[in-house]
Amino acid sequence: MTPYRPVIRLSELVEDEGRVVTLDDEEIALFLRQGEVFAIENRCPHQGASLAEGWLEGESISCPWHAWCFELRTGRMTLGDFGSIAVYPVRIEDGMVCLGPPKREGES
Repeated sequence: MTPYRPVIRLSELVEDEGRVVTLDDEEIALFLRQGEVFAIENRCPHQGASLAEGWLEGESISCPWHAWCFELRTGRMTLGDFGSIAVYPVRIEDGMVCLGPPKREGES
């Protein structure tokens, strides 16, 4: 069974606003979008911008620096195949957002 680890209370997230948490020295961007929590690598692969500071459109996040856009569910880039970001599986347990190990598109 995959270990899920608590990172923040669900009540601390604000709808459609990015929030950064740190787990094992990795920055993770969290988004509460239409009642669902998404967790992604916070660093854009292009030049390292914080994706938590980007803007949401549907279930995609755009980098605030150069508008590279990524799917929140898969980490796949939407405007080409120049890069991807890791996504973290999310569970809500006792009011806490808990994250599993990161995955990249194509990994099982």
